[in-house]
Order: sequence, then structure tokens, then C-alpha cells
Amino acid sequence: MLTSLWLLLSFAVPVLGFYTPISCPQGHKCQLALLSGNDVLLECPFFKAYWYCHFSLSKEGWLISPSEISNIEVTLEGNLAITNPLPSQTGLYHCWEENNSKVTQFEIDFQDVNFLHVTHKGLDKMPFQNESLRVGSKELIFTQWEPWQDCSRCGVPGERKRLGYCYVEVPQEKSMPCGLYLREEKLAHTRLRPELQIEACFVPCYPSKEVDQPQFISEPSQLGKLTDNMWLNCPLASIYR
Repeated sequence: MLTSLWLLLSFAVPVLGFYTPISCPQGHKCQLALLSGNDVLLECPFFKAYWYCHFSLSKEGWLISPSEISNIEVTLEGNLAITNPLPSQTGLYHCWEENNSKVTQFEIDFQDVNFLHVTHKGLDKMPFQNESLRVGSKELIFTQWEPWQDCSRCGVPGERKRLGYCYVEVPQEKSMPCGLYLREEKLAHTRLRPELQIEACFVPCYPSKEVDQPQFISEPSQLGKLTDNMWLNCPLASIYR
């Protein structure tokens, strides 16, 4: 069981080759939470896109070019590729087309994957409960869960997982990801963390729906030569799927 937990957490390590696409309708502002350390691709609906960002902890924004921020670049298609995003890169990302007044905005809270709270129903580990942000306040910290992902295996017992993000709810206001709500405020609270929940699952196999996946082979004879501990990455793995 512990091996399964370790393998799931290993998906949080960024690898080259797969970027999770994030889209937002043209002219809209989309607010969302994501995990740090996992590559994402912000899709701009304009063919020739210009990007501008403003990090929450920074007083100034700037035009993005590949040479300015080492882990961010604009692709040939005009999308924004962010490799191994940092919690400090929480903020507002704008894309627009020259001579076009419509701007698409992504307001993203990159929640720290290093503080991911992992629970497993089979191990009697429970997810966080809702808590007040401050003593006596009506600000409520809760977890906004994503849908359960597919079972890891078919025809035999497997496991499935779902991600949950830290959100703050205030009466009569729209709930917000914790990092976007707090902005520059530094608040020591153990509840301000994303979550990963795991549970056992069993699904039948449907050969007609099975899709061949690329395989990556490592030479077993090389394992353990330099150290007893090794970290293996799958190039197409992602904690988002």
C-alpha cells in the first residue's frame, strides 16, 4: 500500500513531454487552483497572442518573453507553457491579440505540492474538515474536490484518486482559492493545503475501449548500481489524470 502511495506522489514530479492544457473562453476571466511542480499549458484563443502576467507577490507585472522567466515560454501556437510552476507564480495571466480589445485572463493559484495532504480510505486516513480561517471569523476554509479519476487497473483491484484544492468561502461572496484570497498576507494555518484522496476500485475490462499506450523501458541491470534509492519518472505521467 505504501508503494502505491509513493508511486502516486511520484506523479507530482515534473517531467518533460506532457503539459496539461488549461482553456478559458475568449474574453472571459477564469479563476482556478492548480498544483505547483506540474507542467501546464495555458491556451490562448488568439492565433498571434501576446501575454502579460502579474504575480500576486509582485507589485509590477511585465510582458513575457522566453528570456525573462526561465520556466515560462510562449509556444509557436501562441499558448503559454509553464514548466514546473512555482507557488510564487500564483497570479494573473492575460493573453490578447494585437488590435483586439478582448482579453482572456487566467487567475491561477499554484498551491504547493510539497504540502499535499494525502489520505487513503482503506487506511482510515480522513481528508481535512472545514475550518475557520481566523478565530471568530466567518471566513471558512474548505476543500473543493475534482471528480474521481479513472481506476488505475481493470479486471483486478486497483486504485483511483482525486485532487482537492484549498478554498476560502465568505458569506454572500464567491469562494476563492486560498492563495488568491490571501494575496500577500502570510498566515500560518495547517489547513491551507491541497489534498489528494485515494480509494480502492474495481472496474471490468472493455477491450474495445482499450487504447495502446507508448511504453518506456529502463535497463533493469542499471538499477541500484550507484545507490539503493532511485526515482523513476514516467514521461507522460501527470497527477491531473
